[in-house]
Amino acid sequence: MKARWATAALAAAVLALSACAPASREGWEPPARAPEVVHATDPVPEISATADGPLGAGIVPLRVRNDAVGIQARVALLPAGAATDPFNAQVEQFVRGAIADRVVASGTAFVPTPSPVGSGLGDRRCAAGSTRLPAAELLADAAFGPAGGAGTAVVCGIVAAGGSIVGERIRVVSGDQAGVHSDAITTLYTDVATGETVTADGLWAEGAAAALGAHIVDALRRDAGALSQRPVVVGDDAQLATIRDALATTVPSEDGFVITLAPGFTAPDLTGLGAPPTTEPLEIVVPTDVAAGLVSSLGARVLASSGQPYRGPVAAPAGARAVDCALVPCVALTYDDGPSAYTAGILDELASRDAAATFFAMGQNAQGFAETLARMTRDGHELEGHTWNHPHLPQLTDAQITAQIVDSTRALEAVSGQDITAFRPPYGEFGPRVLAAAGMPAILWDIDTLDWQGPTDDVLIARAVEQPRAGSIILQHDTQAPTARTAGAVLDGLLDRGFQLVTVRQLFGGEMPASGSWRRAP
Repeated sequence: MKARWATAALAAAVLALSACAPASREGWEPPARAPEVVHATDPVPEISATADGPLGAGIVPLRVRNDAVGIQARVALLPAGAATDPFNAQVEQFVRGAIADRVVASGTAFVPTPSPVGSGLGDRRCAAGSTRLPAAELLADAAFGPAGGAGTAVVCGIVAAGGSIVGERIRVVSGDQAGVHSDAITTLYTDVATGETVTADGLWAEGAAAALGAHIVDALRRDAGALSQRPVVVGDDAQLATIRDALATTVPSEDGFVITLAPGFTAPDLTGLGAPPTTEPLEIVVPTDVAAGLVSSLGARVLASSGQPYRGPVAAPAGARAVDCALVPCVALTYDDGPSAYTAGILDELASRDAAATFFAMGQNAQGFAETLARMTRDGHELEGHTWNHPHLPQLTDAQITAQIVDSTRALEAVSGQDITAFRPPYGEFGPRVLAAAGMPAILWDIDTLDWQGPTDDVLIARAVEQPRAGSIILQHDTQAPTARTAGAVLDGLLDRGFQLVTVRQLFGGEMPASGSWRRAP
């Protein structure tokens, strides 16, 4: 729908001028005018960032909440790779920069900390429309408890997803109970085929601001009723700066590029009509044929990408990604004694939530569940050993301990295609002799759900969800029906608290400890 920009003030000014004009010659008509080059339009809706949106599995969402320093942030990253890392680094820097500022302002060190049960942090993708909400509403929604009401909110919106192009709008709002202190919006574009990444004003060529400024002023004076066809004068540097700021808001639409002109714009051709500066943001569409002559090379590719299906990279499985557990609170959910008939259902629950886990499997089960173990590897989960048949290792000889580990390792590696690099001692029983004979690090746990004792579902869920802290390793068993039955609820509860569900290897920064025994990440 083509909007109009005329205001009552402009109309009144034109009527006042026409009242003083001499009578016109009968039959006279003004000379024909060329069509408007640019015109007003409605705001361009953001693109869905959900899993079934255009980007789909091409988004790796990041959400951080820390009430102690007063920060809530969510941004959209792209699958890691040489061509996407420059974009991801710039996006992530908005979060890291906001955290650094809040650390200084609050005097509190940032430590990744899970939130209370019921915090609602399971949804980590860009919230639709959040970049256009009133700033005070964003801060109120952030609800920075211990920070005394002061804090920073970082929100995101996808504005382009076509061909190899992605555009993301990022907004950073800071304030306290007294009001909003700062509110900044940056729109980034990247070509995932080349890695070229620019802010929105980089989509335009040199001189675009002056050319568009003339078109904008011409359209404004037309809508004010002026008949003049003389060349437009944009005005001074401040007016050109307003146009340049508008270029930094560029988003593609089916009609071309849309820019947002901030309130307060004026020009000599408008003040001559008695028109006051604009009082509301104006969404202005620059048609494709006009924009094509004013854009940079990346701008041309963004312009051409509108309406195309997205052809960017798909994210690796959750367990195969690099995760910064110094930025987000991580927890490793682990399952012992399997695989079993219940394991496939647990894998389904993990897949539906884009979550990772570690399975400590027994060698004697390998052949009977070869496909399940192979699926663990395909889905990006970590597979480690739990001996051949679950003996009390301290009661065995050194040779028997070694055989339990070696035989299990060979069987699991043969059907899964994954290297086994750690073990979990049955019953948690081990000592220096067991570690030496095993020749691998022992991974234990600091949260035991005692699922094998048959607790009620509510008790089991509470143990798994409420007790963990950042760096915890949770023990469950994929041989227990209650564990399989409550797997989805446990995953949802941990995600709700803001946990990133990772493998043990990810918990330790991507590298399994070389030796020793570990109950949680250091």
